[in-house]
Amino acid sequence: MAHAPRREHLFIETDGQVFLVEDAGRLRFPRKGERLPFRTVPQGTIAFEGDVVHRRKPVLERHPDEWLGRDAIFDRDDVDGLVKRAIYTTLIRCVSEVVLSKGPRVLMVKAVRGFSKGHWNLPGGFMDYGEGPEAGVEREAEEEIGADVVLDGLLSTYVSGFPGKPSYTLGFVYRGRVRSESFHLKPDEIEEVGWFTVDKALTLTRNPFAKWGLIDFFLQSPEARRALRVRRHGLASPRRPVVRPTIFLDRDGVINRGRPGYVRTPDHFEFLPGAREGMRLLQDAGWRLVVVTNQDPTGWKLVPERQLRRIHERMLAGLRGAGVGLDEIYYCPHHVFSDCACRKPRPGMLLAAARDLGVDPRRSWMVGDKVLDLETGRAFGCRTAWVGPRPWRARFRKEAAALGPDVVADDLLRAARTIVRRDAPARGRRATR
Repeated sequence: MAHAPRREHLFIETDGQVFLVEDAGRLRFPRKGERLPFRTVPQGTIAFEGDVVHRRKPVLERHPDEWLGRDAIFDRDDVDGLVKRAIYTTLIRCVSEVVLSKGPRVLMVKAVRGFSKGHWNLPGGFMDYGEGPEAGVEREAEEEIGADVVLDGLLSTYVSGFPGKPSYTLGFVYRGRVRSESFHLKPDEIEEVGWFTVDKALTLTRNPFAKWGLIDFFLQSPEARRALRVRRHGLASPRRPVVRPTIFLDRDGVINRGRPGYVRTPDHFEFLPGAREGMRLLQDAGWRLVVVTNQDPTGWKLVPERQLRRIHERMLAGLRGAGVGLDEIYYCPHHVFSDCACRKPRPGMLLAAARDLGVDPRRSWMVGDKVLDLETGRAFGCRTAWVGPRPWRARFRKEAAALGPDVVADDLLRAARTIVRRDAPARGRRATR
């Protein structure tokens, strides 16, 4: 059965003024292919059921006062419904959520419906019209868990877009506590609640505001910071952390060649072609470099930690010779069955770097060759790059595709070139906070 072709429209706006054309007494978007009295620049696409709306920025010599302001459009009966729907879609929505803590643990709720259906999230939700963020989060959280909430202050505000859509949400995330743990869950919204450490909570939620809020809570909570124990090589001096753009790098398969039976001695350590050049490129572009590595052979007692240290000293010497410096090496010395905070895909090593060095997930990347590296980066709320030879990637393409890596490349050097081209901090780009 043939499908009807989708209708294509042009949503042209500048400074809140929208260009519409009159058609049989109604105001509508111009259609693709209709002649326009000015040039336009593409800005994204919104897909509806039978219509595609292309957002465009007009190239004009003056401000078009005669165009309709987007605020006035909703009050008019002569404006086409698609216009109102597209404008509503591009309005910034406001969400208010709260990190409710008990020592180093935070309360998470599992949603029955909405964006987080089947996933865990922070208590809270969309604010009502005319409602302030504090009132909104108290109302939403108390409705969801059926317990009184006390707010202790604003953690931060965040802005996030939606993949493939020219729309954004403004998020307010608070810190607070509950007066009682006698919860009465709202059955049509919440199916379960639980207390989790921050590293575990980050793996449970898909909400970027929740991730960034959890990390800010962790950084501001002495109890949560002390509770996280992660091993490191000891490169970073104990000075006050300074927030800098950061690249997290997996080790085996990204920096050095993996081998059957593990890299067990310094002589086994062999840099992959182009790895040092890629690291130098990232470093020169303004990123701090941090290695985060699971070390199963140490967990299985095949490589004692003193031997692992010698292996890392061999790596550091080779990097120094290429003009590359690492800020730190974090490693998980536990075996594959451990339920520890540091073993990827838990983001404990990345959290430790945020605590020790000063890392903002919105200005960071995780580069790895395994699906669990992508899971770790997504849990931390940063961007991800998946590297490795094509036959290797083909084996895990389906699992990796579900995690949507931002960059896919054959090796670290190629990934570095793409990351620098898209996002070099030396050019002054910063994530929104």
